[in-house]
Amino acid sequence: MISLRGPLLGLCLCSLSLSALAESFEPFPEPLTLEYALSLVEQAHPEVLSIQAARTQAEAERAGALANNAISATVEGRLRWVGPASLFDEDSTDDHKLSLFLRKPLYDFGRSSAHLNAAELSVQGGDYRYQALLEQRRLHIMEAFFQVLLADMAYDRDMEGMAMAYIRFDRLRTRQELGQASDIEVLEAERSFEQARHQLSLSNGEQRARRARLANLLDRPGMLPSSLARPALDSLERKLPEFDGLFAEAVQNNPRILALEAQLSSAQQRMAAAGAEGRPRLDGELEASHYTRELGSTDRWRAGVYLTVPIYSGGRVDAGVAAQRAKVYEAQANLELARYQLRQQLLDSWLGLQALRLQRGQALSEQRYRDLYLDRSRANYEMEVRSDLGDSMVRLSEAQLAVAEANYRIELAWEELDLLLGKGPGVAQPQ
Repeated sequence: MISLRGPLLGLCLCSLSLSALAESFEPFPEPLTLEYALSLVEQAHPEVLSIQAARTQAEAERAGALANNAISATVEGRLRWVGPASLFDEDSTDDHKLSLFLRKPLYDFGRSSAHLNAAELSVQGGDYRYQALLEQRRLHIMEAFFQVLLADMAYDRDMEGMAMAYIRFDRLRTRQELGQASDIEVLEAERSFEQARHQLSLSNGEQRARRARLANLLDRPGMLPSSLARPALDSLERKLPEFDGLFAEAVQNNPRILALEAQLSSAQQRMAAAGAEGRPRLDGELEASHYTRELGSTDRWRAGVYLTVPIYSGGRVDAGVAAQRAKVYEAQANLELARYQLRQQLLDSWLGLQALRLQRGQALSEQRYRDLYLDRSRANYEMEVRSDLGDSMVRLSEAQLAVAEANYRIELAWEELDLLLGKGPGVAQPQ
């Protein structure tokens, strides 16, 4: 007989853990605002935890580089019993010893300074990568937030479309009963209604999917926000700068470029440190000892300077330098590739903003036309001249959705351009 006690217990524990985790999250405000969503950019999302772990590793490397050049203290003890020779008056068999050693590297011809510089640059590069990640997450959160708003507008549009399709279908069925409509007209209206209902179902699913994506980005999996507030858009009337000079500004401030430059400098310092492994080393040492058996060679304290000069390393130093040189070449290639990509991304964003402005102008024109057409349809409907009021309402909703989509895309395009130029919102660096 197969026992289900273990698996069931595991499922129960897992459910309890997930419930406790969900309860530990602060619920979203109603309605959820873009400002609140962006305030969660530094939450313990897996992407943030990953880059923080890399930064912690760089800090540990820096601490290790500092420790390599610091004073070290060790205690050395010995318990020993001997049979003294007959020529000594001392006949004690105890020959114990307790010593304190203080050691300090005095000079290593650039080895420790190169290691420390490499570690410092790694930490600096980690800060830039952290900043780039937060700015990229900010862009993704804004995009997901706007996508939810657009999904809600699309759902409202499709709800109007289904309602209009049902009214048309219901009226034709009534006319069919009176012999005023044919079967094919009724079937065509029914087909249009079923299509509209199917589209509404798709829009409903899109609402849930986009809310789930936003919740995941905000590190609130499963906590879907019910309503969102439409934000004020500040970039719609911004003046687009000339393209000339944008690349020079981006190279100076783009956090990804700065991170790769720090990575290149760190690799160069590591190569220098690898080459310094073949240089001499000067250390100072102080020893204080206590002995239970006094002899002529048992000094109570000693102080000395030791010079270590490598003579032959068997090729290990050259191999280490070659390995670090390869990493330098790799870092140089990554930096040049990132610069090429940055130039193209800047051009794409700049041209995209120009196209989006034209698209927004077209959408606004269509919205004004649909708004005026709806007023005319209402007047004609009241005079019973024509009955396309429902279609006019749907067309106006479509025009409003197109305007909102153009507005949000312009806001995102400006945010992306600012990110490329290193003009982020100034998120605080991790301490």
